[in-house]
Amino acid sequence: MGRHTTIFLWFFLLPAIVSGVVHAAEASPGVITLKHTAMGTVFTFSVRPPSPTMYSEEVNHLVEPACEAIDALEKKISTWIPESQISKVNQSASDRPVKVSADVISLLQTCQRFYKDSGGAFDVTVGPLLDLWGFYRKQGHLPKEEEMKEALEKVGFDKVDVNEAEETVRFARAGMRIDFGGIGKGLALDRAVEMLREQGIKNVLVDGGTSTVFALGSGPGESGWKVRIGSPYNKDEYLEEVEIRNESLSTSSGSESYVELDGKKYGHIFDPRTGWPVEGMLSTTAIAPTGMESDALSTAFFVMGMENIRKYCQAHPQVRAIVVVSEGGVLKPVRINFPAK
Repeated sequence: MGRHTTIFLWFFLLPAIVSGVVHAAEASPGVITLKHTAMGTVFTFSVRPPSPTMYSEEVNHLVEPACEAIDALEKKISTWIPESQISKVNQSASDRPVKVSADVISLLQTCQRFYKDSGGAFDVTVGPLLDLWGFYRKQGHLPKEEEMKEALEKVGFDKVDVNEAEETVRFARAGMRIDFGGIGKGLALDRAVEMLREQGIKNVLVDGGTSTVFALGSGPGESGWKVRIGSPYNKDEYLEEVEIRNESLSTSSGSESYVELDGKKYGHIFDPRTGWPVEGMLSTTAIAPTGMESDALSTAFFVMGMENIRKYCQAHPQVRAIVVVSEGGVLKPVRINFPAK
């Protein structure tokens, strides 16, 4: 589902690193690490047990409800499951209103809010563009002007009618579809953390595998959980380190997935308003109170550009950003909305 760069966790003596490929998580003293496969990735739970005498089997029992919550969400919103609610929406919503559950309506309303707040930079209806450019087929295609125009007519959350009272969804155009790849794993982490709190777990870092981490409480001997922002070009290099607590962090990079056409690489993150892959951005990181928010904003920030990222963070003081830029060929992380050191 995810369109973001991969997060990988190193826990021996190193903080988490965001970017690159997945590495096996190693438990540091006082941390028990558990894994759960869902949504096409591996969710990793690095838990400081409520009691230092707890065995991993006991911690596993506490984590099980979180895993069940992730699985239940996947069954509702995955486009890879034909029976999911969102698959049924994609199949029929251009013909008639499609009934969905209240929590799917809530998710769609959140997507609508991010669509409006970002000026259309975040848009879960971008699927026809990915299809046009060949990302779904993994075979690149450079669109012609008429093809682009036709695809853009099927894109835009303003063409989605979300009826809260009737709990239905309707598309204004045939051929439209919704894909929660840019926000689904963030919501999964939010649901998981909610269940972990109910089970009495106060300190855990949950990694969504390819999009987002949520830091609840702190790591051993720390005031939070440390996360390193990786280079978009070198999976073994990190550019920045931050500590987060009771908040989520997501990173987007165009270098993780691309098609090459006529010797030029086009990344997988699109500007839904123009139909073209974003150029000139290297990686964008969003830190926010919820997984949904950081997940959506890291993609939106990649599309919005530096000036609009600054404006957004100024208007939303609970959100921070790190944008990787190139100065004279040297990669440099730029912090936005962080307190002065």
